Amino acid sequence: MMFRIIVLIILASVSALPVNSETIMELIETGRLEEAREEIGRQTTAVRRDGDLLYYQALLEPDGDTSYQFLEAAVRAGMNPEYLEVNTYLMAQYYLTKENYQKVASATAAYLQRWENGEYRPHMLRMAALSKIKMNNEEGAKKYIKSLVNENSGEVYGALGEIDEASELYRQKKYIEAQNICRRLANSSYDEAVVPALYMLSYYSIEQKRIDDAILYYNLLREGYPNAIGLDDLVDRFTRIDRKSDQSAEDIAGMVYSVQTGVFAEKDNAQRMAKRMKQYGEKVDIKEKNISGKKYYVVYVGRFKTSEQALALKTRLEASENEAYQVVAR
Repeated sequence: MMFRIIVLIILASVSALPVNSETIMELIETGRLEEAREEIGRQTTAVRRDGDLLYYQALLEPDGDTSYQFLEAAVRAGMNPEYLEVNTYLMAQYYLTKENYQKVASATAAYLQRWENGEYRPHMLRMAALSKIKMNNEEGAKKYIKSLVNENSGEVYGALGEIDEASELYRQKKYIEAQNICRRLANSSYDEAVVPALYMLSYYSIEQKRIDDAILYYNLLREGYPNAIGLDDLVDRFTRIDRKSDQSAEDIAGMVYSVQTGVFAEKDNAQRMAKRMKQYGEKVDIKEKNISGKKYYVVYVGRFKTSEQALALKTRLEASENEAYQVVAR
């Protein structure tokens, strides 16, 4: 009987011991957030507010500002060095969302100095470059971008570094250099680089009044990435320039107007689009175009003498297909 009592006391003592850090982190990482909150609540008292518990609370807090306050308090209270690196990274991200670029610069510089080969080094290099751009420090930005590209050659972060380089070149109106980078990245194996490359090619073609190129890159983006965030922005920009560009084209002898409904890397996809468009009773053409040495297939619907006729067909097609199309002169 006495033995059973001793065993029960031992078991009760063990179960009352605080759960270790690994267990709480495991609860968080596996999505068992309520259990994690309950465990933190059991371990947290007015006299015991250690840095690790504050860090866990930061991870569980849905409000960004409150989460940041926990992160900041965790550093002051002292925390496991294993979490300090992540904590610094999260604080830099918070400063970025608040557009406090001076603090972004400070946090990223501190991280890169302390964790020279840290897990988040590529992320911090990108944020450091952006903070320098926002503070008009072009040389500082160039240094961080160069490091990002050189250290990650042939990898996704190297490609993202080149995207940042192209963006900065566009901003400085160095169009040829920027376009060369983006055209190459448009054929990258990394979607994270292809999408912004195609977006920038279309966006800056609009800015330079090269409308056919802009439409071509827009359609490549739409075909490959129909949910890309930048598509709506490009459609808005096209809407503002369509009529002006079409009217100026009317002065060119022999010009006809068509509705461009797609640009495809695969001919079969272009043929399927053409077949669908024939139901509208207009002539449908598929034309080949070469971009950066790669062949694409462009689908045109209708052949009109005036832009107004083409615009009428465009409106009809968009209403029926629930897609955005462009009128082009050819």
